[in-house]
Amino acid sequence: MTNDEVLRGEIVDGPGSSRRPPATGGDRLSHYARYIPLFGTLVYRLMKDPRVPTRTKATLLFAAGYVASPIDFVPDWILGLGRFDDLIVAAFALDQLLNRVPEHVVLEHWDGEEDVLRLIQEILDISTGFMPASIRRRFISR
Repeated sequence: MTNDEVLRGEIVDGPGSSRRPPATGGDRLSHYARYIPLFGTLVYRLMKDPRVPTRTKATLLFAAGYVASPIDFVPDWILGLGRFDDLIVAAFALDQLLNRVPEHVVLEHWDGEEDVLRLIQEILDISTGFMPASIRRRFISR
């Protein structure tokens, strides 16, 4: 199973499956939505794991507070950009948790297919490129 297959929605039942999800957008969305609880469980477990650096956990908590806060760098009423800063901050914090913590620790807590986790990690890694470098350097876990 490749990341491209997962992204296109060709994988339904795991490795070796030849069934495809329905082609409609809503059905495809429900296919991907089944990973949300697994992802939430992964984040919860990593936040409780003592092997995850405190700085990484603090970054995630800061991001959650920022996203929930009505005060933003870019006001939400600016069309197209208002939620963009929230997404960047959230993706950056999740990237710190999934891509900067030792791989064996992340895999130990992941209950889904490994290729799906790899795809999520790649998307998060790419999305952090939108965060200004000065801010990225300040928060990157060492």
